[in-house]
Formats: sequence, structure tokens, C-alpha cells
Amino acid sequence: DEDRLHCGDGNDVNYLNEVWTTSMNRVGAPPLRVVVDDGAHIAEHMAQTVFFWFPRIEPRGILIVEDIQPIQEANPFRAQFLPQIMKDLHYCGDPKQNEDDVCFPTLWKLLASIHCELHICVFERSDEPAIKDLSLEDSKNPKNALDLKQCKSMMNGHW
Repeated sequence: DEDRLHCGDGNDVNYLNEVWTTSMNRVGAPPLRVVVDDGAHIAEHMAQTVFFWFPRIEPRGILIVEDIQPIQEANPFRAQFLPQIMKDLHYCGDPKQNEDDVCFPTLWKLLASIHCELHICVFERSDEPAIKDLSLEDSKNPKNALDLKQCKSMMNGHW
């Protein structure tokens, strides 16, 4: 089906938004429950997939990011992005914790689970409603996406 497979620059938020608004978030389109990223093996592109598509997936849907291989171009996703999002997954609202300490505020409430095996990660959505009208700015990689030193909760003495 031509409305289900989209090929283009997965790091271009404007292109992703065009696909979303014209093909996927249209009247009569089925709910977005599964997204498979089979794109470039570049960390920035993989992180962009998570920030753009994950909030738009329906509750209990999944995002699959594959080809997370131990190559130089992908390593920041494995070594910088994944530790941050996994730490956010374990933020549970403890009064000693500060909500401002989460690394990815647009994602943490949406996370139910993350499963990684060899070269693939599956991100499962929580029961929180999909955010179909997320702004383009909030859909972009934040500055700390691939640099965990910029996330306050990743510093010594936090959590």
C-alpha cells in the first residue's frame, strides 16, 4: 500500500511532518501502532526517529529501531541516547526526584518499556494518549540527545 511505506530523509523533520500530516494523520487513516525504522545507521537519524514518531504512536504501540550496530556512526545512539532514555524509564515520581531531572521530557511519560537485543531496540508506548499535534520544535532531537553529559540526571549525585 503506497500510504504505508515511506522512503525519504528520516533526519529531516519537515519531511517527516509532511508524511505524518498528508499520509498518516488523515481522515480514515488507521491509528499509528507500529513504526519500524530501517533507515540510516547514523545515531542522529535513529534518535530523530524516536523523537518524531514515538509520541505519535497510539498507546501500547511500538517503535522498532534496527541496525543499531557497533559502528562509529551508530555508537552515540547506543552509548549516549539509550542510557538517558533508560534512566527516564525508571523515573517514577519519587519526591526526592525532580521532574526537571528527566533527560527527555517529551518522551518519559510515554515510555512503558524498552527491549534491546543485539542490533535492535523495541520501544513500547505507555497508556498515555498519542500526541498527534506535537510541535516541530518538540519533534526534533534535543541538544542532549547524543550527549549524556548534558542531562542533569546523568551527572554524579543525581538519583
